[in-house]
Amino acid sequence: MAHVRMVSVSSKGQIVIPEDIRKELAIKEGTKLIMVERDGKIVIEKESQWLAKMEKTLTTEEKEKLGWLLLAEKSLAKDWSDPKEDAVWAKYL
Repeated sequence: MAHVRMVSVSSKGQIVIPEDIRKELAIKEGTKLIMVERDGKIVIEKESQWLAKMEKTLTTEEKEKLGWLLLAEKSLAKDWSDPKEDAVWAKYL
């Protein structure tokens, strides 16, 4: 069944996924989600589901590029989630 909810975007560009939707989709703290802009719409999927779908459709070259991107994200996660770094970058964004 489709869920329809209105959510607000915070000053930092954040949104909250309503609790009932999080429970139904088993989205917990730390769950990785993929956000895709497609035709002016935002689609959010669990990373595992998105990767499984991409596995079927990507070329070998695209899979390699995606692998490098995910590896880079993992290695930079510490810096990307650092509140001190966020405060410094906020001055320039």
